[in-house]
Formats: sequence, C-alpha cells, structure tokens
Amino acid sequence: MDETKEISQLRQEILELRETVRALRDTVNQLRREAKKPSTPPVRAVTGIYDTSLGLDKVLEDASWARLINLLNRAETGLTAAELAKRWGRSRSRTSEVLNKLVDEGMLVKYRDGREIRFRPAKK
Repeated sequence: MDETKEISQLRQEILELRETVRALRDTVNQLRREAKKPSTPPVRAVTGIYDTSLGLDKVLEDASWARLINLLNRAETGLTAAELAKRWGRSRSRTSEVLNKLVDEGMLVKYRDGREIRFRPAKK
C-alpha cells in the first residue's frame, strides 16, 4: 500500500472515530439527563436499549458494540475478526468474543468465505 493511500485511510478512520466519540458523548449526556429524572425508563437507541440502571460502564460497552456494528454496516462483503479488531481498536481475541456474542444475540451473521470467517449485520 502506498503512503498516500495509507494516509487517506488513516484520515477516514480518524473521522469515523470523531463521529463515534461525538455519538458517545451525546449518549452519555442523554443518560445523565435520564438518570436525574425520578423514574428512568429505557432510552431507545438505533442499535439497542440503553438502561441507565445498568451503570455507565455497561452503557459505554453497548455504545462501543454499536460502533462495531456500524463498521460492519459499511463493509460490502463483511469483515473478518482481525479486520474489525484493527478498525475497532481492540485485540483480535476480544473482538472475536464480542462478535460471537452478537451472533448469539442474532445481531450478526457469521459465514465462511473461502478460508476466512466473516461477519455481517443480520439485517442486510
């Protein structure tokens, strides 16, 4: 890969990360507002239900998983665990663990493409 293309891809990844941080910040602010209310109903998000009674760590984990799913939504033919780990910024083993949980929950589909195992969103 030439240096110009690599720099272009890095810039795109930075833009995606900024978008994710912005979305996380909005989600955290919304959850803080919800937590201050006397009764805290679940807040419906694009990829799931965020329940403030679960604690901030669980909410951020769910939002991070939502970013993983968004990365898959952008891929035409699905992605391998190694490709996703690189884009998601986690280890391949942790990424594989999360991907398999999301497959078990029916949010992703796991399939063989030649010698590789790829993942894609279930609703495609």
